[in-house]
Parts: sequence; C-alpha cells; structure tokens
Amino acid sequence: MQSSIFSTLFSMRFLVTAVRLATPIVFAAMGTFIAASSGIGNIAIESIMTFSALAGVLGSYLSGSAWVGVLAGIAIGIVTVLLIAFFSMKMGANAMLIMIALNTFADSVAIFVMFLMTGEKGTTASLTTPILGSWDIPVIKDIPILGEIISGQYVLTYVCWLIVILLFIFIYKTPLGMRMRACGLNADAARTAGINVEKLRVLSLILSGIFASLGGIYLSLNYLKIFSRGMVSGQGWMGVAANGIAAGNYWVLILSALIFAVFRSVSIIFSSNSAIPTDLVNAIPYIAVFVILTVVSIVNYYRIKRGNVEEQ
Repeated sequence: MQSSIFSTLFSMRFLVTAVRLATPIVFAAMGTFIAASSGIGNIAIESIMTFSALAGVLGSYLSGSAWVGVLAGIAIGIVTVLLIAFFSMKMGANAMLIMIALNTFADSVAIFVMFLMTGEKGTTASLTTPILGSWDIPVIKDIPILGEIISGQYVLTYVCWLIVILLFIFIYKTPLGMRMRACGLNADAARTAGINVEKLRVLSLILSGIFASLGGIYLSLNYLKIFSRGMVSGQGWMGVAANGIAAGNYWVLILSALIFAVFRSVSIIFSSNSAIPTDLVNAIPYIAVFVILTVVSIVNYYRIKRGNVEEQ
C-alpha cells in the first residue's frame, strides 16, 4: 500500500490531478490579487465561489446550456461584489464585516436555494445539467508526457491559464493597470494625480468577482459536475492566503496557488490509505497553508529587523 501511494505521487496521474486542482485556487488567488492591487482586501472569495457554483448549475439546468450557466455564475459574482462596493463605499459600512458575513452564511443560503429548486439539501445530482467538457489540443495531445499533462484538461482550466497571462499584461503593462496599482500603493497620491480611485476600485472588485466566480463555476460545471454543500471547502481562502504570501509579487502568487494545489493532490492520494485518519488527510492542504504562512511571516520579520525590506 505504501509503495503504491508513493509511486502515485511521482506519476503522470498526480501531475494531471494537480493541474486540475490548481484551477479554482489560481482563480481565487487572481481574484484576491486584482482587488488588492487597487487597495481593496477582498476576503469574500469563498462566498462568491459558493454562490457562483450554484448559480452556474441552476443557470445551466434552466437554460439547457452550460455556457449560459457560466454567464449566470459570473452575473451572481458581479452582483455580490457590487453589493459589497455599495454598502462599503456608499453607505459607509465596514467592508471586512460585510465580507465576513457573506462567508458566514454563504453555504446556508446556497443550501436553502438548492432545496427550493431540487428538494435536496446535499447535492444537485437530481438535476439534468449540461456541463462543460474537456479539450484535446491537436498536435500537442500526441506529444509524450507534455501532451498527457496539457491536453485533455477541462475547458475552464485553459481559460484560467489564459487569464493568468492576460492579467499580468493588464496589471503591469497597461496604463489602466498601472493606475489601478497606484490606487493600491497610495490612494491620496493617485487622487492628486487626477485618478478616480473609487471608480478603479469598483472595477477591480468587478474583475475580482468574475475571477472568483469562474473558480466556483469550474467546480460545479467542470470538475465535480454538480453543486454540493461545502464543495468550495476552503479553496477561496487558499487564494487569499496565496495573495498574502505573494505580498504584491504576481508570479509568487501563482506559484503559491500551485503549491497549495499540490498539497490538495497529496491529500487525495493519501485518502486511499486507510491506515491514516481521514480527518488528518483532509487537513493536509490547510496545514500546508499554515506552515507556509508561518515561514513567510518569520522571514519577513527578520527582513524587517535587518532593515532589508523593499517598499511595496
């Protein structure tokens, strides 16, 4: 049993699984990053993913089209972040408290809506839902090793990695992205330079909601192919943690998300070993988050102590 587990850890199946598990975490990380770039700490990623995952399934079921489901999930994500923006920017409410509230009741609201639609409180398996498929890339699929990893992935996995590239270009290479970063670095200086900080922050929140929504939609219309209670299971928080580790460094953000995905893959592999308690196996990704954040905090502490800290 032990030898089979460790042989799986170094197999092609493990790499493919890691890529698939990375997709929602990378979406969540990008959602957190784009909001933080303008000076908004969006910790409601988990709830947005939950709402959008359910909306994607229901939209797909009611319309008969998986792509309409994608649009429905994105719409719910945008509505959620616009509500956050309205209550925090217009009504003066504490944005963090609003986001904590959303995260607290997201699962309960989703279960209630699911019960109204299906009569079930566990999953939407009773609904006949069109789903998004996978895509075999011509030519690449025939390349040994590389073809097995890259080709045959789910559609939203390819969308995710395309957005990774486009987001980097947007944030670091376009005037709009640079103005957005200026809002996050020094909002007062940005206002003095004539930048509409509030408008750019709303835009960053909308983009954050779209990315988080795609992460939730991926889970329900691609990976699991249903909505089930608790399906997001901390993956939104992993994206938030990846952003905290990155401290503004985009590629560290993506690398951190990939590392968390690897640990999720490890937990799945070890879940087949009955000798290891299930609760401990399920905790592996979250233990990894805790350990990595602790190490980063210690490193930053000593950098500050030595005065060797670059200004963000």
